[in-house]
Amino acid sequence: NDTAEDAVLKASSLGLTHVHTAYDYYNLQGVGRGVLKAGDRGEIFVTAMTSPCIHPAAPPQRNVTDPEACYNLTKKELYEALESLGLEYVDLFLLHGPSEPFGYEGGCDEVVCALNQAQWRAYQDFLRSNLTRAIGVSNYCQSCLSCMMSDPSTVVNPMVNQIQWHVGMGPDPEGLMSYCEEKHVVVQAYSPLAGGEVVSDKLCASVGLKYNKTAAEVGLRWVVQQPIGPPALVVKSDSVKYLEQDLGVFDWALSKTDMDTLNHATEPKGQQDGHPSWGCRR
Repeated sequence: NDTAEDAVLKASSLGLTHVHTAYDYYNLQGVGRGVLKAGDRGEIFVTAMTSPCIHPAAPPQRNVTDPEACYNLTKKELYEALESLGLEYVDLFLLHGPSEPFGYEGGCDEVVCALNQAQWRAYQDFLRSNLTRAIGVSNYCQSCLSCMMSDPSTVVNPMVNQIQWHVGMGPDPEGLMSYCEEKHVVVQAYSPLAGGEVVSDKLCASVGLKYNKTAAEVGLRWVVQQPIGPPALVVKSDSVKYLEQDLGVFDWALSKTDMDTLNHATEPKGQQDGHPSWGCRR
């Protein structure tokens, strides 16, 4: 929590205004303190996430398979997250993933679909209470998004789908980017440096020499320069040097030739063997 508070203050002092946390990052209190100390609350965009109802990989570990119990648990955790942050509202709440075990490679079956729909009802209720300004999902594949949007109780579709996306995955992995664009869902890339693999990637480094940029800067620029969306991205650092590089990603551009070259890269793989989601595949 102390590290999170310091990181938020450091980032905000440099002009970075988006803060991202989650129920199972175990730093909600520190993030909230940092946001409140950083100045005008309205100038900082806070994203928080709650966990799926089937969540065996890390605390909070649980296997809630009854949709009504899943709804109640999700609503409880939304309020708990807001209380832990110490904020009056969150700008964006995301479901951290579909209710599937980590590494599941199938689609969204009937049981999982019902749980996802139950969680989304809780999210829509929270939105109606004006305690969050936007709602979305993370690690959702096409079948899980389709299931959620097809529920008669869904009045508000997911506004954001946060997924893994980095150089090496191509411009439209599993057709998910174009699907999200068609459904008016903003794509937000997590792990845009493939868990650090892009930092030492030879192709990104060689491209960066042309622009006097690091491999990491090339990797970030590749994401934000994609024509689909355009996408957003989240980064993680408490280094002033790297935070400044992150902030500078919008101040330059890759050539079409270099974008095409990077679009065809098949490495690095990053997490999940290069798949956008840890919870489903199609």
